[in-house]
Amino acid sequence: MRGHCKTNKQAGSTLVELVLGIFILGMIALSFFGLYSALVSSALTAKQKSAGSTLVTNQMEYLKSLPYNSLAVSGGSIYSANPLPSTVTKKINNHTYTIKTSINYIDDAFDGCTNYPTLALKQKYCRNYPAPSGAPAVDQNPQDYKIIHVTAYNRTNAKLAEVDTQVSARVAETASNTGSLIVNVIDSTGSPVIGATVSVNNTTVAPAVALSDTSDNAGIAIFYGLPPDTTGFDYSITTQNTNYSTLTTIPASGVLQPNYPNLNIFAQQSSYATMTIMPQATNSIALETVTTSGAPLAGVKLYTKGGYKKYTATTDTSYYYDNMTPTDVRPTTDGSGLGALSSLVPGSYVFCGDTGATSCSVAGTTYYLAAAVPYGGSSVLSPIIVPSNSTSPPAVFSYNSANYLQKVRLILTTSSSFPRVSSMSPSEVSKSGGTIASFAFRITGANLPCNSLPASCGSVVKVTQGAQTSTASCIGDSAGLIIDCTVDLSAFAVGSTAVSIISGGSTLSLPAAPLLGGINVSL
Repeated sequence: MRGHCKTNKQAGSTLVELVLGIFILGMIALSFFGLYSALVSSALTAKQKSAGSTLVTNQMEYLKSLPYNSLAVSGGSIYSANPLPSTVTKKINNHTYTIKTSINYIDDAFDGCTNYPTLALKQKYCRNYPAPSGAPAVDQNPQDYKIIHVTAYNRTNAKLAEVDTQVSARVAETASNTGSLIVNVIDSTGSPVIGATVSVNNTTVAPAVALSDTSDNAGIAIFYGLPPDTTGFDYSITTQNTNYSTLTTIPASGVLQPNYPNLNIFAQQSSYATMTIMPQATNSIALETVTTSGAPLAGVKLYTKGGYKKYTATTDTSYYYDNMTPTDVRPTTDGSGLGALSSLVPGSYVFCGDTGATSCSVAGTTYYLAAAVPYGGSSVLSPIIVPSNSTSPPAVFSYNSANYLQKVRLILTTSSSFPRVSSMSPSEVSKSGGTIASFAFRITGANLPCNSLPASCGSVVKVTQGAQTSTASCIGDSAGLIIDCTVDLSAFAVGSTAVSIISGGSTLSLPAAPLLGGINVSL
């Protein structure tokens, strides 16, 4: 029996050792396999880099063999009737390679600099500045030579090789009959936007201008050699960048001058444009439409406009974003009265027209905007602010399993005589500020009748916080567009309040937190 047990123990030990040995051999095999894979990958990368180096060298030699005036690529920054392709593909040993070429003019200080709008730009973009003694004060032909840059990529868009060179014309420089354009791309803080795509177009010259470049580390893109167009303001500029707003210049409209105008180009002169684009989110505003009693209102087609203002005149309220012009693309709220607006430029937006009485409807019935009350931001009521999608974004609001930068409650009514409120200012009072016992504020809107005697004002304004209510003393005029009120809030605690406006037997209730519809009492 003892011998039999000893045999079993030995058999058991052998089985454990066998399993352990197989495991160790497996680990060693995996290590060798990983090493082998790494070596194969490294060899493939080296092979592709070698191929890429050959491709960029061959492309550069080909370009250097061409006439100087032929050195311009499609979609690049140099104007040409017959541009070369900016991108070509090659297949070597079943591997696809992409070769990209960019060609740009350079202004060199050896014969002076063009007329840059600022000294800082001249110092940065006129190569070898300052100009040597005896150079002209202004270079009449600033496109002194060209820089060619060629890059090769593999199918995963990994850079394999790059090469660049300078190319000069063989003939002596003569006075130019073309102009240049300097575009400065910034954000709302004035900081440069790097890597923005800047496109310049003009269809009134032949051949048409269709150029493109990217802004450098100072936010600048420069276009030389542009054909003059001195009367039509036909040069348009479009600036865009990933996760930023897109902005395009526009022509004047009669006497209205654009905030971002199209440009003329003059021979032997530089034109200059500053384009402001802003970090932008896809999900902009979550919407909720309700009746004046607070019930959800389904099927509302909402007229919205805002963002970039088109013209400088304060009396004109045309905006780049207008979902009724040139075509009707108004969103419709769902069965719960909910909806959303996407890809809006950060800025101010209004609903149902300038006075809340235009193009908001349900099944053809006109609805008036009694009030637009935001959930987020620093200001109450209209306009509703879509914040910038900055590196420190504000609180987000959920709708349909997505997060939005802003949320607004739109209180709608079919009654044209219902009190409407567009703004209330100021909307905050400090308990330590000395004015809380007689806090003065102004309400603007429509259907707010009043007169110069508070006792007979046709509109009643009440401020409520929990069980505490204070009635304001108000004056105004019979037009019903503005009322000025004073209210005692000394008994109110720190926090938000609700505001009610009663007029013509109708009551408009502006909600407190979490919405921003009332007056906030602070320390």
